[in-house]
Amino acid sequence: MLTALVQTFENWTSEKRLLIDLEAHGREDLFNEIDISRTVGWFTTMFPVLLDLDIENYTQKETISNLKTIKEQLRQIPNRGIDYGILRYLGNPEIQTQLSRISPQIRFNYLGQVDGVFAESTLVKPAKESTGTVRSKHGNRDILIEINSIISAGELRLDWIYSTAVHRRNTIINLTEEYMKALRNLIQLCCNEIGGYTPSDFSQMQLSQDELDDILDDL
Repeated sequence: MLTALVQTFENWTSEKRLLIDLEAHGREDLFNEIDISRTVGWFTTMFPVLLDLDIENYTQKETISNLKTIKEQLRQIPNRGIDYGILRYLGNPEIQTQLSRISPQIRFNYLGQVDGVFAESTLVKPAKESTGTVRSKHGNRDILIEINSIISAGELRLDWIYSTAVHRRNTIINLTEEYMKALRNLIQLCCNEIGGYTPSDFSQMQLSQDELDDILDDL
């Protein structure tokens, strides 16, 4: 989903790099001495991520390369972004000031696939009613475009939240259509692609992508 997002904005802005705020639930099993199994709710983490596609054109081969590139960039994030929050809000004042200057204009949140969670529960089921407005109309926006995604009832849903004072509705509609086109293209290519391994799948071997591709081609 993030690869398709970078491709979509590259087609719109001609920029091959996209700085986003990546939001996650924060319930990560990272530390042996911390047990969160008896806690309820999310420990939301939010951290900036620079996604970079350093290519010229999107041929089929390069599109698969895009996917591998973004995969590797995400896997290089230590502790799934928790360290950023510690430095941003608990670090020394100089570090806090430097990090506060990082200002992404896009926020992306993947809430996960919830079908399995509700299928196992006899007490909790999704409500059919609308939650209504989740923010006050008098509040100030801290981001230009916010994208929330979830898989429910076997379908992927994406909500694009934006300000009509900044973007025209047609602009956002065009972006969503381009995004879905890019996403479907990636899915189709992944269905046809054999392998797709990247160096982080074999972290102990310290291979580059080219070296790994050569080994796989010889198998």
